[in-house]
Amino acid sequence: MKATKLLEKLKNYMGAERRAQLAKYDSIKRVLKKLKKKENALKDKLKKEQDESTLKQLKKEMDVLSAQRNKGVKMLKTLKEARKK
Repeated sequence: MKATKLLEKLKNYMGAERRAQLAKYDSIKRVLKKLKKKENALKDKLKKEQDESTLKQLKKEMDVLSAQRNKGVKMLKTLKEARKK
């Protein structure tokens, strides 16, 4: 193979890797938006709820959602940094 064909194959490969990275970035972003909506809905339920056992359960769910969102945000930041390179 000539050098031009090899360079073209390399460019296609690198482009595919970049497309996969962008797809992952976009999907994480969508999931984070959904988690944010769920978190806001839970906050509203927490404000309205009076029952103590239900409050505990809602707080646990809120903690889980917050942890998931934080993990997703960290992953998004690392992908964003890797995208810049």
